[in-house]
Amino acid sequence: MKGLWSQRWKKALIWLSGYVHFIAFAVAGGFVVFKTADKDLHKTAKTVFIATLIFTAIEALLLILSGIASLGANMGRALNWISFFVTLAKIGVYAAGILFSLFSGEDTETGAAKVATKKIAAENAPAQTDGKSSSEETSSSDEAEK
Repeated sequence: MKGLWSQRWKKALIWLSGYVHFIAFAVAGGFVVFKTADKDLHKTAKTVFIATLIFTAIEALLLILSGIASLGANMGRALNWISFFVTLAKIGVYAAGILFSLFSGEDTETGAAKVATKKIAAENAPAQTDGKSSSEETSSSDEAEK
């Protein structure tokens, strides 16, 4: 079951939780920040946190302006347009984040897979002789042949 969630899908889930609600992001992003050691996921969580804070502040400002407009000012139509464009921007930012996280670069390995890969690489590494690695020995033997 652990293999089900690749790095790309974890990033997409972080972006999606940021779009859905600040509390959903607090749960998903908080879990990533406190329970994983992957720097790439931490970076994604921080980026989504900043985007979520920005849109939360904009939505709070719109709510305040909407309250003022309901007191009698003739701002209702302008607020509808502003709110529409903010909604479009929010959808665009989070959709771009999800798509970018799903389709960008190589999918990196996670936790146990990284450890297993490092163990296999360490076991297959050539033995060092006289303090030189095999690449150093090869380069020194090439120089000797010249």
